Amino acid sequence: MGEDKAVRIAVTLRLGSQLRSLHTCRCGSLVQANGVHGLVCKQAPSRVVRHHALNECISRAFSAVGILVRKEPAGLVQKGRKRPDGCTFIPWRGGKPLAWDVTGCTTVAGTYVTTTSQSAGSVAQQAADRKCHKYGELSAAYEFQPVAVETHGPMDDDMVCFLSNLGRKVSERSVTCLMVIFYFNASAC
Repeated sequence: MGEDKAVRIAVTLRLGSQLRSLHTCRCGSLVQANGVHGLVCKQAPSRVVRHHALNECISRAFSAVGILVRKEPAGLVQKGRKRPDGCTFIPWRGGKPLAWDVTGCTTVAGTYVTTTSQSAGSVAQQAADRKCHKYGELSAAYEFQPVAVETHGPMDDDMVCFLSNLGRKVSERSVTCLMVIFYFNASAC
């Protein structure tokens, strides 16, 4: 999808304008012209794409720091078929490796409109709390980080802190690499 089309769709959704004509979704629901259903439908391809893109961003940030990760690790949670979206192989904080699980929150969904109109990031906070409860048994062996982002951008406070720490590590690693390159180039002269 081109950038112009993506911006048009985002603005249309944000303004609550009509995106397209009425039609039936693959799930059988009638899709209204405002296009909101595509953001909340469990069968919408865009929902999966957003999830994988966000998970890929987190994985790549860890790679940029030199921390090996495993996506979709099986066997971390004993009960049920739950599994987080990723985990680190080395300790992240408190001597424990980090496990994370990604969720995208659609603030324009009918169930969230009242909550999100009161405070930006409140829906992401609710989703993060649900993820912490879902993966509560991981706390014995892993530091758990929910990755909850609202469709229009806001995140929960813990997520902002996590991204700040990860971003700082990426920055420190980049500066260190530049210093090594500078040192070797200067010594070659």
